[in-house]
Amino acid sequence: MRSVIIAVLVFILGIVIGSYWYSLQNPAKPLFVEIVNDTEALIPSVIIEHGNANLQEKITLVQLRPRETRIIVLNHKPGLGFNIAVNYANGEKTEICAGKNKGIWFFRETITKFGIYNTPLR
Repeated sequence: MRSVIIAVLVFILGIVIGSYWYSLQNPAKPLFVEIVNDTEALIPSVIIEHGNANLQEKITLVQLRPRETRIIVLNHKPGLGFNIAVNYANGEKTEICAGKNKGIWFFRETITKFGIYNTPLR
């Protein structure tokens, strides 16, 4: 009898914790970002930062080769935006705030010698 009571209490506790976690919406539907190095130079690092009321996230891509493409996944809702900073080998840095289109779950960030271009895909 005692083990049945413990099992029921653990089950109820699991429901309470699961409901709380679900109310935070973490993890949420993922937001995909394609990073494209459209230059002839190696990019030492690309830093993507975003946050909301529940979390703050920073992702660092390293050694992005010329013409290389990488897709990253953010635990982030569309429309809130995210920051991208590109650190070049010569010490220069380019930054933008992207992803402020509501309802778009896939973005392409193209790094060129003239800057970073944001393209909402779908």
